[in-house]
Amino acid sequence: MKKLLLLACLLPSFMSNFAQTTLKSGSIVSLRFAEEVKSNSNAANVVVANDVKVGDKIIISAGTPVQTQVTGTKRRGCGRAGVLNVAFVSTRATDGTLVNLMGGSISREGKNKKGLAIGLGVGLGVFAWPFLACLAVKGGEAVIPEGTLTTNVLTANEVTIK
Repeated sequence: MKKLLLLACLLPSFMSNFAQTTLKSGSIVSLRFAEEVKSNSNAANVVVANDVKVGDKIIISAGTPVQTQVTGTKRRGCGRAGVLNVAFVSTRATDGTLVNLMGGSISREGKNKKGLAIGLGVGLGVFAWPFLACLAVKGGEAVIPEGTLTTNVLTANEVTIK
């Protein structure tokens, strides 16, 4: 009888070691830019900002790198601004399981200087070719500063870890 009682008391603690924890699809993940990103960049250094937990168990640790997809156009002549879009693709759980991300991206556009370029082109058109004056003025660079936080990112798949 004592052995049965001892087994009944110890069984839950042994089972907790083998218990699985599931992070539901649609869970919110906060992300932070670890470095400044400009419109001429082709990569972004983004990390998970806060631990993602289910109960007391950490599923995704803060500081875990995030795979991103960066698209953009460089600033150009005639006052055309640079454009930058960073989409968040995936990250990893504490056990290495791939966690796909959805619904999150950040877009920025630099300052448009077309008016200045046209004004210089017309103003200097008396003295030089207006086309050359327009080309001299470039639009602003699109920038996402270091430390920028985003909380509109969700998990796209259910993740079960031990």
